[in-house]
Amino acid sequence: MPILNKGLMALLTAALLLPAGASAASPGRAVSATAAATSSEVGTVASTAFVQVVAGEYYSTALRADGTVWAWGRTLFGELGVLESRVTSEIDRPVRLSGLPAIAAISTNGAGTQTGVATDGTIWEWGSRGAVQGGTTLPTKIPGLQNVKAAVPGFALKKDGTLWRWTYEPQAGDKPRIVVAQIAGTYRFASMIAAGNLVYALDGAGAVWGFGSIRKLDGSGLAFLTPARLAGFSAMKQLSAYQDRLVGVDTSGRVWQAQLDFEALYQQASPGPMKVKGKPARIATSLKAEEAEIANFDAVLIRTSGGEVWSTNKWLTGTAGKISGWSGIREIAAGYHHGLGIDARGKLWGVGGNQWFEAGSANVNDARMLYRPAPVLPAIGVMIDGKPLSTAFPAVMENERLLVPLKDTLKALGGTLKVNADATFELTVGRSTAVINLRSPEAEVDGQKFMLPQQPYTRLGAVMVPAALLKQMGVAVSWNSKLAELSMSRP
Repeated sequence: MPILNKGLMALLTAALLLPAGASAASPGRAVSATAAATSSEVGTVASTAFVQVVAGEYYSTALRADGTVWAWGRTLFGELGVLESRVTSEIDRPVRLSGLPAIAAISTNGAGTQTGVATDGTIWEWGSRGAVQGGTTLPTKIPGLQNVKAAVPGFALKKDGTLWRWTYEPQAGDKPRIVVAQIAGTYRFASMIAAGNLVYALDGAGAVWGFGSIRKLDGSGLAFLTPARLAGFSAMKQLSAYQDRLVGVDTSGRVWQAQLDFEALYQQASPGPMKVKGKPARIATSLKAEEAEIANFDAVLIRTSGGEVWSTNKWLTGTAGKISGWSGIREIAAGYHHGLGIDARGKLWGVGGNQWFEAGSANVNDARMLYRPAPVLPAIGVMIDGKPLSTAFPAVMENERLLVPLKDTLKALGGTLKVNADATFELTVGRSTAVINLRSPEAEVDGQKFMLPQQPYTRLGAVMVPAALLKQMGVAVSWNSKLAELSMSRP
């Protein structure tokens, strides 16, 4: 996850403080570990523009310029942090995470856990905690950590150079206790990324460091690996990791790949330090790169200095080489079987595997593969009485008609929902009552027939109804196209 420099942090913070419909200054290049917001690079970006994207195994998470976090893809194990119980196993388009403050940077460990650094320097974590820690969680503030410069799942670096870690300890009741501890020493890391429970960092000179946690041989818990420098690398400016593979770009734009010595690491009674097996080797030697993101053992997405994106093999798109249809890309991310990009306007694109809608677009073939980049479906915000709607089900725009998840929207409006014996749904909001049938576009509102602009339907575990139905019931409804936001308030 990138550490935001002072100029970029100021620009993002400014964007968060603007009134509705306004825009803020933003750097003209991607948010990256080496981004520098100089006066010559500053442009204009809408608050709805995306500035950072991360990906894991079948899921995706992105950060907008307004500080909101959006997620989509598989949520079978709670990866997205939008629900604790498994109501649905997948989300087909970006849905906003609720319960978060304004976020300045995000990170993932690729295995289902995400971390956000808030603009006030606090740390928040959400998603699946994996096999070692166990459990899933909605966005939760990590206690006792302030003035944080950067974080990845399980670890945080403060502005004073101190490194901290947290674990989840079982206790009576449903939720575990979060235990925070300082790691001895002072570290001048410029960026950190995570792959599972292992962390890789770059210091100010471009040296590569490795540390993290692994399960003890006797299964009694976690063993901590002290930060150690990994030998053999040139001065690096960016890193990506998948299992025992580490990929990165050096300060000259060359791409390197290395294999970590996991056999020695996981079979030692006293584990650590992390080491490279053999020597790092160059890949994609003809490209001058800005960023390299590894998907699996042999598949790497590479973004060039000119904004092109290349794939090293057929795993993601069916062909190796330059990915057609992508240009002017400012940031990329790679999951196990999919890739993501952000263009100069802050628009999200997905490519590759879309088995769980992790690429964020509608499927166009039975293979659930996007062989060419496609725009990620729109991220539509829903506000109820001035507060973000807490839901795992995103609003949908179809044929210029907005539909919202019925159950969660009604709850936020203080209404009630009843399923009748004839399979119709009876809604109450304030003093108004409506009856709908999923097999008909006709509704009854306070005893009067009303033809809906869009027929209600079920999608991925939720009943979706037109916002026009709620408006007919006395709910104040308005749409802000600049913010891509639907606002509703109780009658």
